[in-house]
Amino acid sequence: MHQNANIRKRLLQDEEKLSPFARRSSESLGRCRPITRDPFRLEFARDETRIVHSPPFRRLKHKSQVFLSPDNDHICTRMEHVLHVSSIASVVGRCLGLNTDLINAIAKAHDLGHPPYGHVGERVLDGILEKMGVKNGFKHEMHGLRVVDKLTNYGDGLNLTYEVRDGIITHCGESFEQEVIPDRGRDLRELEEIIDRAYHPATLEGCLVRMVDRIAYLGRDLEDGLKAGLVRKSDVPAVIARELGIDNGKIVGRLVNDTIANSLDTDTIRLSDEVFELMNKLKEFNYARIYRHEEVERKARKAEHILKELFAECMTILERSERGRNTTYINDVLKDAPSISVLFDFIKNSNFTEETPAWRIITDYIAGMTDVFAQRTYLQLFLPTPVI
Repeated sequence: MHQNANIRKRLLQDEEKLSPFARRSSESLGRCRPITRDPFRLEFARDETRIVHSPPFRRLKHKSQVFLSPDNDHICTRMEHVLHVSSIASVVGRCLGLNTDLINAIAKAHDLGHPPYGHVGERVLDGILEKMGVKNGFKHEMHGLRVVDKLTNYGDGLNLTYEVRDGIITHCGESFEQEVIPDRGRDLRELEEIIDRAYHPATLEGCLVRMVDRIAYLGRDLEDGLKAGLVRKSDVPAVIARELGIDNGKIVGRLVNDTIANSLDTDTIRLSDEVFELMNKLKEFNYARIYRHEEVERKARKAEHILKELFAECMTILERSERGRNTTYINDVLKDAPSISVLFDFIKNSNFTEETPAWRIITDYIAGMTDVFAQRTYLQLFLPTPVI
């Protein structure tokens, strides 16, 4: 026990060497439910372990980043993206004197709320809920907090620290800002009241993950677009090729160097005017030539159809099965669609009540699917199987 105390003391002393703008474990607001202290890991490091061992994290390997259900094993998946963010952000954070345990935990959890088929899936769920009159619709950042708080560990959640949960719900990788300043005055005990993407993280570590989210995907998406033959190197604007590069490694290197140079010894994560302009040019090129490419949009329309049909059918099944109580009906459904057994297991293993709206249950269920599971369920539900 004495040796364990010495290890913990050494870990805490190492944190004292961090930047005055860093969030130390000793300064954490803690968790919703207190837990016994670990002698070998400080609180944010424990969060990272909880995240990487969770089922939602494991499912990221079969969720799309940009290219839906790729046959090429070298095309970026959502799992690879979060690992890129974690790796890049921890390098930058170490140079800035920030808490890399907190950075790695936020980075690895930041996209746990993403549904199947990337942003296509997000748009579909948001549109469905909007038509149903559900206030605030679906946003993967808000759903990410729900995943770690309520939809894992049989409804008990991962019980993460407030700082990591804050970083998840405020990461907003689609918002391109030159500077991300921490909102240190916000009460982290009221995270569930956040309903939009207007909030900045409360920690500088969270701000860094928010910035690196873009750094990690812009160059990689360009690289994948080239690999897929959607664009050629000669298509890339000369200023981007010359100043940022075409290879992902060079692009990341330039953006990382600029972030460190402009954020060192300040309470902000910032890019220079020149590099921020280049980043925006690359973003505009990616949107015009890759994200909105006809081939990408054609496959996106198929994914939209799958998710809309799945949502409607699952709502029907939930109603006709009396939320899992009508075993005769359930057995009939499972004959053709054994994958639907997961829906009923999900209902049993979550803290849903009779008052939980049906849309809430089915949104949670579909958002947790991987691309391949969504496709398999769709095929079982809608394609006929032989009678004999």
